[in-house]
Amino acid sequence: MIIKNKNKLKEIIDATKASGKSVLIKKGVFDIIHPGHIFLLKMLKQYADIVIILIQSDSFTHKKKGGCRPINNQYHRMKVMDGIKGVDYVFPDKSNSRREYIALLNFLKPTVVAITSTNTKKTKAYTNPHWELKEFPDKKKPGFSTTEIINKILKKCS
Repeated sequence: MIIKNKNKLKEIIDATKASGKSVLIKKGVFDIIHPGHIFLLKMLKQYADIVIILIQSDSFTHKKKGGCRPINNQYHRMKVMDGIKGVDYVFPDKSNSRREYIALLNFLKPTVVAITSTNTKKTKAYTNPHWELKEFPDKKKPGFSTTEIINKILKKCS
């Protein structure tokens, strides 16, 4: 289910936690869905009762990944993610910096924040007593990268 209001999302998280269940949040672009994404989502669902995916904004994706990204806009990426088994809620993240994202997490207070980076300097910023920080393997296998898929398409079709 797509939730567009952060106060409504907080109500859902608070009610879920009050019932003794765990809530995991994972932020990502999820531009072109590939096997690495599905593998990750299955792992997330095994780790928490409720999985909430925050879809990164188009502007922040453009800033981080370059001029031609994302391929699909945030609304379309949310619609695709909403249709994937194991994803309970999808939220449009409007954060334009790590600081803004951490402020959103501090407001929502999930049980678990899922990250893929193993860069200690980067992950340290996400450490917080309100949630468990859980690292999941990154999609660094061949073919499990949206950028690799885009490059393959360009090479094949040029």
